[in-house]
Amino acid sequence: MEVVVSIKGGQGDELGLLERALKQQLAPQGIRVVRTVSPAPQGALGATDVLQFLGENVALPVLVQEVSAYVKQRFWPARGRQVECELIRTDLPDGTRRTQLIVKGEPKDAAATLKELQ
Repeated sequence: MEVVVSIKGGQGDELGLLERALKQQLAPQGIRVVRTVSPAPQGALGATDVLQFLGENVALPVLVQEVSAYVKQRFWPARGRQVECELIRTDLPDGTRRTQLIVKGEPKDAAATLKELQ
């Protein structure tokens, strides 16, 4: 199983900050977090950096909980700022079974939505 997370709307290295926070929380559970490059979608100019979660049983609710906590902690006070979090879980190596979650909006709304989805 593989899970990929991307985040938009933060500082220049928001993905790096998220990566460090998630590694600290998920490593004790046996979940590896690595930064990788996702393939460029058709028509796009280049690939984007994403976080990839590797483990025997990477549960999407665990990742949603951690990303929700991160968004709340990092972005909550900023009014009018927009954030976008995308989580994609692929259960099979050929990508035939996948779950995709995209949350966009003000940080407080994104954090609340992620919390509801846990």
